[in-house]
Amino acid sequence: MEPSTRSKAIMEFLKPRVGARVKSWLEICTKCGQCADTCHFYLAADRDPKMIPAAKVKYLSEIIRRKGEVDDEFIQKAYDCIYHECNMCRRCTQFCPFGINIADMIALTRALLFSQGVCPEALRSAIKNYHETGNQMGVSEEDWLDTLTWCEEEMESEIVGLKIPVDKVGAEIMYTINAREAKFYPQDIQEVAKIMHVAGASWTVPSKRGWDDTNLSMFVGDLKTSRTLVENTFARATELGAKKVAITE
Repeated sequence: MEPSTRSKAIMEFLKPRVGARVKSWLEICTKCGQCADTCHFYLAADRDPKMIPAAKVKYLSEIIRRKGEVDDEFIQKAYDCIYHECNMCRRCTQFCPFGINIADMIALTRALLFSQGVCPEALRSAIKNYHETGNQMGVSEEDWLDTLTWCEEEMESEIVGLKIPVDKVGAEIMYTINAREAKFYPQDIQEVAKIMHVAGASWTVPSKRGWDDTNLSMFVGDLKTSRTLVENTFARATELGAKKVAITE
């Protein structure tokens, strides 16, 4: 992307998101170091000063100061820090004497990078799958239902009469899973089915989009996709008349 085009896109992204609160946070930080020992990246890196949480916000501050005029090298350095040197655990925020929400600013920087097409490939792939199939692993509706049928068949000899109710209207609980279970760990689905059966629970799983309860898009600040995923689950629960939604995540 041409520098002028990038800077315009960056500032258009930041304009509605950088208000008085974020500007205040950036201005009032005194680099006191109180957040340093709260960060496990800092401690694990032998107290490397660049790992201090307050220092990691410099990329957002610099982008704003330069009015979006940053090059590929800067973007790469920001990516390496924001994604690989912080997981937004928020401990630094809890211990900041000024109440500066460092994690929120890291999240904003991640969202900014994502808006410029920069994010971990695994997350990019998961988001693509969310849009195409409604789940992070790209499991089709046919494969999802086949997996549930297979799980039932596998448990027949262990518990007679055990069923995994699909799209049961009026069930008290609509159960959702991490899509990795459907693709790699179906035994987890089986164990839950056993518990529900023995407990005599009124439950069901949806056949359509909404059964994957993960929301990996939030890690890149893709709020539009994050909202869609939540809406999918609530739409299924409403359609089925479920009183509660149970999740595994």
